[in-house]
Amino acid sequence: MPDWLTYITSAAGLCIRLRLAGVATARRYLGVAVIGSLLPDTVKISYVLRGYAHLDLVSYFIPFHTPVGAVVFAMLLSYFFEASERIQVFLYLVLGISVHILWDFTLHPYGGGQLLLFPASFSQYSLGLFWADSITPLAISGLSFLAFLLLYRRSS
Repeated sequence: MPDWLTYITSAAGLCIRLRLAGVATARRYLGVAVIGSLLPDTVKISYVLRGYAHLDLVSYFIPFHTPVGAVVFAMLLSYFFEASERIQVFLYLVLGISVHILWDFTLHPYGGGQLLLFPASFSQYSLGLFWADSITPLAISGLSFLAFLLLYRRSS
């Protein structure tokens, strides 16, 4: 899926940029940020369950695709790590989630848009810049990822 590659390259590129800026120093959390960028799409598990197991659990998975729900999910996942790394893991998961939510906010509102203010509001928002199957976001994130990767290699 082009959108998953967009999320992955954007999260990895952002981690590289943070490392180049001197904000982040540990490279091992890059994978955590990449996983965080895919976390909001756990809602897609419900679509598989509905199609194959005839279990309609979509309503239970939708909160994972909202900023509040995804951050709560990241907080729960961070408790599976050692106490000394828990805060870093949580922050990098949230970084990846933020990348995902921001890219989804730019997409055309095929399903109605993003529930940015959930649970306070069920209003859906979208910028409508790209279609979900467009290659443009992947080109933007992929080219910026390659540029920053080359800068990172040169600085190391």
